[in-house]
Formats: sequence, C-alpha cells, structure tokens
Amino acid sequence: MGRLDRYIFSTAAVAFLGVVVVLAGMIWATQALRQLDLVTSQGQTILAFVAITSLTMPTLVLVIAPAALFIATAYTLLKLNGDSEIVVMASAGMGPWRLLRPLTVLALLVSAFCALLATVLVPASLATFREQVTKVRADVVSFVAQPGRFVNLSQGLVFHVRERAANGVMRGIFINDARDDGVSTYLADRGQIIESDAGIFLVLENGSIQRRGGAEKDRDKASNSSVVEFQRYAFDLSSLAPSSQGQDVKPMERPLSYVLSPPENDLYVRFFPGRYREELHKRLSAGLYPLAFFAIAAAALANPRTTRQSRGAALGAIIPAMGLVQIGNFAIAGQLKTQVAAVPLIYLLPIATVAICAMIIQGWIRLAPPATLVALADRLKQRLARRAAA
Repeated sequence: MGRLDRYIFSTAAVAFLGVVVVLAGMIWATQALRQLDLVTSQGQTILAFVAITSLTMPTLVLVIAPAALFIATAYTLLKLNGDSEIVVMASAGMGPWRLLRPLTVLALLVSAFCALLATVLVPASLATFREQVTKVRADVVSFVAQPGRFVNLSQGLVFHVRERAANGVMRGIFINDARDDGVSTYLADRGQIIESDAGIFLVLENGSIQRRGGAEKDRDKASNSSVVEFQRYAFDLSSLAPSSQGQDVKPMERPLSYVLSPPENDLYVRFFPGRYREELHKRLSAGLYPLAFFAIAAAALANPRTTRQSRGAALGAIIPAMGLVQIGNFAIAGQLKTQVAAVPLIYLLPIATVAICAMIIQGWIRLAPPATLVALADRLKQRLARRAAA
C-alpha cells in the first residue's frame, strides 16, 4: 500500500473508529441503565456492573459498524473533494476505482469483522451475559449481606445485618419470617453463610427465635408465643436462590454449530421452527451489508467535482438509499421465520446493491435529477441572486 493509499485508508479508518466508539458508548450508556439494579439491589460492585454490561458491546458494534462505515466513507470522499484532491487525482489520470482501492480494503476488513461478530462473538457474549446476570441474581450471599439495610428477600421475609467483616462474618443479625402461618423473628449476635452440596445456609450463633401466632383459632392466645434461645442454628436459604435449570436459551445465544443443526427436542424447533432459519441466515448475511452501505456512499461521491459543484443532491440521495437497504434487510429478516422463499432475498439485496453501485461508478449507469427539478433549482437560484443584488 503506497503513501496515497495509506493516507486515504488512515483517514477513513480513524473516522470509522471514532463513529463506532462514540455511538457504541452512547447506546451502551443508555442500555446499561437497565441493569443498574445489579448494583442498587443485588449488592454488586461497580466493576462487576461494568464488566457484565460490557458483554453487550459486540451486539452494539455489529449494529453500528455498517452505518459507521457508510459515514466514514462519505466523510473521507467529501474531505478529499473539498480539498480538491479528487480533482487533482483525476487530472493525473487516476480513475475512481484507483481512488476507492484503500477504502475497499477497509470495507472488506469491516465486512469480515462483522461476519466474525455475527457468527462467533455476539452469540458467545450474549450467552455469557445471560449466565452472569443469572449468577448475580442467584448470588444470595451478596444480596443478603448488605450492612445497614432491611432487605426483602422474598414475600414475607425481611433480613437485616448491622455489619459484615472482610472474612464474611456478619454481626447484629435480624430476620423476620412471616411466610408461613405465624411469624418467626430471629436475632443473633453473629452468623455466616455456608454453601455446601446440601444447599445454602445461614449459620446463626448466640441468638434467639421468637415465634408468634400459629393456628387461626389460637392467634389471640398469649400462650401461642414462645422464645427459644440457641447457640447455633442453621437458617435455610436454598429456596431463595433461583435455579438456572430449564431457562429459555434463545437462538441468538446459541453457537453457530448448534444453529446449523439444532436437536429435535429443542423448544424452538418444536414450537417455532422458523427462528433458527432466521437466525442462521441473519448471521451468514451480516458481512454483506457493510459492503452495500460502502458501495452506496462510493457510487455517489467517488466521481470528481469542482468546489463550485454542490454535493447536496448526492447526499440527499444516498441517505434515503441507505435507509431503504436497511428497511429491506429488516423486512426480509422478518419473513425468514415463515417464508423459506425469503432466504435468497436476504443475500440478493446487498449483492444487487453492490452490483448497481459498481455500474454507477463504472459509468454504465448515470443517475441525474429530473429536468423539472433542475429547472426549478435554477430559477430559485436566479431569484435569490436578484434579491441579493437588490
């Protein structure tokens, strides 16, 4: 790659990375707020919060990358044209394909990166995200051991601890259990959570249990209240930890090998057979759409223009064209669930877009605004010029 190619490539690559970082960061910040309860209610640290929510970043990059490539390509070509560099290159005998060579390399790299994201990284990150969130919500130790707070573990069960030492020992424990018939209040000087094969237990030491109420007919009797002192007591917390077994694993979280040949006993194969077909072809076609967006920008802006020639018409055309391709992608992807005939269309749309744009760059197809619009624009310019002169 020569000096000119490196200059064009670096300009577009920096613009692409800048757009991806800014847009992904903004969207991640808004999406991360939805998981803020990991810190506020589950007792997790801010580092755990950032680590878990960052697992959604590959999905954001996959969505943003085609549009970022489009913006970077348009920015680079507009910059080169604004500085009259494209005109100089054309005067030196350099055609549009030679100008687009470094940008094509960038487009191919982005396309390969998007294909890698769609087939490998995004499913793995989504599966890891689900596992980590499930693990955090099942982390009874972190949820319970929040010093100074009254925590509602479940309906009718309130837990409070005065302090928790670095070794996990909790002091000043208060538990009010009103889940069953009657109310039991546990007070203990200290306690510690122990996980074993038998379950999760809070081992209380040096405390008492006060039981009140009981059968409906005895509820008003003073004799239906008792206090029991203990040296050690194991309070069962196993029922409070949600189980991850039987959770619904979505097709987008499955690896590519699983999506290619899902087992017959899979929930989606039995009840929603089109979901895996949709997921498979969305992943395989993901690398084609960055090339389509790049081709649209290149077809409109790669030809030389003088500084007196406006690029407004070109810019006004490529943005709706990009929107139409994206809308077409969504529409076809939505039909993949029910229509097998839509499978070739999701590949044909970006390929046809690239082919049409290539013919425009080559000069085989010439696009021009209607003559009536050109005449109207000229009259408006002349009228504005006369008013300005007056």
